[in-house]
Amino acid sequence: MERIGIIGVGELGRALVTGLSEGVEDPPDVFLSPRGAQAAAELSRLFANVRVCADNQEVLDRCSTVILTVRPQDRVEALSGLRAGRDKVVVSAMAGVGIDEVRGLLGGAAPVVRAIPMPAVRERGAVTVTCPAHPAVDGLFDRLGGALPVADEPTLDVFQTLTSTLTTHYWYLATLTEWAARQGVAPADADRYVRGLFHNVGRSLGDNTRSVQQLAGDHETPKGTNERVRTTWFTPANAEALTRTLDELRTDLGRPGVDPA
Repeated sequence: MERIGIIGVGELGRALVTGLSEGVEDPPDVFLSPRGAQAAAELSRLFANVRVCADNQEVLDRCSTVILTVRPQDRVEALSGLRAGRDKVVVSAMAGVGIDEVRGLLGGAAPVVRAIPMPAVRERGAVTVTCPAHPAVDGLFDRLGGALPVADEPTLDVFQTLTSTLTTHYWYLATLTEWAARQGVAPADADRYVRGLFHNVGRSLGDNTRSVQQLAGDHETPKGTNERVRTTWFTPANAEALTRTLDELRTDLGRPGVDPA
């Protein structure tokens, strides 16, 4: 029986457990760390294949593949003193923490793969970037929406930088909703409309026959209102500021010991 461990049961840990377990005919045994005790206990009640371990070392001892989803700033507290043997595969989802550091924290024996899973693994609908390629790890994420192995950590840092724009998108939507409310629209109505508007935009991204630029063009009429907002707000200076922010973040992610949080 396949045994998968998860150390760090926050939002991402919950999503991984759900994607591996919910509606799956023959789910793997999943062993959780006691960190995030309330969430871990809830997941063990929801899914018969999920168990909570006494400590993090027990998770490592029981499982062949262990996923680390602790916050990067908590890594030393959570991992120091643990040992993972050569018969284990450790998957680190800690942004900005290099393979060598993870291997050092765990005694240096086990192979380590970095990965960037997203909460959408809950619905088995997110592609997960991995580095380096590993058959067990890539096979696991193939079940959760797909694996995208990359050759080296600098390339993975490019994808990690893209991932770091997610909450910016949410704040963009929140700004639109707040603007509508200031015009007298009921906040609940504004929220409902903006969610529906951009949910449909998200669905259009599933059309892989058109580039993102083509999708934008297909939603825009020359001299129309969409073009007016785009060209007025998303100016070359705005685009340059975004590019500069991404460049700086990627540089920081590549520096050993720098927390991205």
